[in-house]
Amino acid sequence: MKIKSLIKSALLVVMILSAFVLLARHSAARAAAPATPLPFPTFGALPVSGGTPTSPPAPTATPQPGVTLPPAPTSPPGGPITLPTLRSDMMGIQIQPDLTQDQWRQMNSFVASLGMKWIKLQISWRELQPQQGQWSQLDAILPGYIQYAQGRAGNGVRVLLSVAKAPDWARPAGFSGDGPPRDPALLAAFVSEAVTRYKLRNEDAIEIWNEPNLAADWNNVPLNAATYMKYFDAAYKAIRAKSGVQIITAGLAPTGDSSGSVEDRRYLQEMYNAGLKNYPDVAVGIHPYGWANAPNARCCQNSPDGWKDRPAFYFLETIDAYRQIMVRNGQGSNKLWATEFGWATFDNLREKDHVNGPLAKAPSDPAVGWARQLNEAQRTQYTLRAFQIAQNGDYAAFMGPMMLWNLNFADLPGFVRADTDSRLEAGFSILNGDGFPRSIYDAISQAPKQ
Repeated sequence: MKIKSLIKSALLVVMILSAFVLLARHSAARAAAPATPLPFPTFGALPVSGGTPTSPPAPTATPQPGVTLPPAPTSPPGGPITLPTLRSDMMGIQIQPDLTQDQWRQMNSFVASLGMKWIKLQISWRELQPQQGQWSQLDAILPGYIQYAQGRAGNGVRVLLSVAKAPDWARPAGFSGDGPPRDPALLAAFVSEAVTRYKLRNEDAIEIWNEPNLAADWNNVPLNAATYMKYFDAAYKAIRAKSGVQIITAGLAPTGDSSGSVEDRRYLQEMYNAGLKNYPDVAVGIHPYGWANAPNARCCQNSPDGWKDRPAFYFLETIDAYRQIMVRNGQGSNKLWATEFGWATFDNLREKDHVNGPLAKAPSDPAVGWARQLNEAQRTQYTLRAFQIAQNGDYAAFMGPMMLWNLNFADLPGFVRADTDSRLEAGFSILNGDGFPRSIYDAISQAPKQ
């Protein structure tokens, strides 16, 4: 009996000590965990709200050996920034295309003034083909809009068409939310027709889906790269059967693992595991958002403001990480296309009238506090610097065109509000609430172009 009592006492001591150890580990893990979730800009073909999954830190990227950055523009105290010389053919901007003909012509005039040679249109398949075999009014005007853009200013601009959001009739049974069709063949048929229907030329480009590492854009289908690559393969073959247009993989959301997302660096590697290395002529889509961090900043920093403690929060860290994955998988000669990038600010954004209108109320959600950190001058400097970095030095060898997000979302009804939270997308717009250019527009327009 004594022996049994001693054994029981020993076991009790062990259990108590184990509990203390587990408690200590749990407390340490909580202390080490980031204080902020990992929110990210996530936008589909038509304006949608951003998501806010939480995740463990992504692996820290290291700069490519020998990578150098061009000299930063200087700014005298209290004076304007020195504008860098930029390449028009490496610059583009996303336009929300659901516009009248006059509005479309005005948007193209803005792009011409910006000196950009690319426009990006992210089209909603659902909006274009709401019923099988039936096409919408937007479909009826889109070919003319694209041809107008292509023919503008002599050689015109090039068009990046980004496809997303399958219509209800093509989705899996009992679907909810946005996502791909139930069968990759349906996507293949749509993109094949889109290349002809919207008159894409070989010098244009097409992006196969948007941020498929998010459940918000890839719902009711397995959220993994192997599944995405089945859709990509079908779309790629259908397009190549009729066109030499540049094909781009879906730009991934820079994020981590959660119930609604897959960490983008891992997802890209899994795309290669699933066969991406077998497409030597594709470009890899990337969304190198910088939150409120400068484009040349490196991870990681301690800051009470948040959004500085993970590589995914940094423009250059995301680019470097993707480049390393591409090189490691034998695609060092392929290009990275930034199909979305940009910084948000609600500084001097106004409702209805850019001079006398009430100031916009920034989103109050703590998860998007990064969108309240920058003023307009900082946003302008960051954007110019990002273009400059990608077009010079070692980055120029592998960076393709970069599409600034966005031109005109602040001009959409109800997106800029003074009485309640404005839409997050409006903070990225380079036009004001009444469609008048913000100061970033002037700086890009005035920057010398090659």
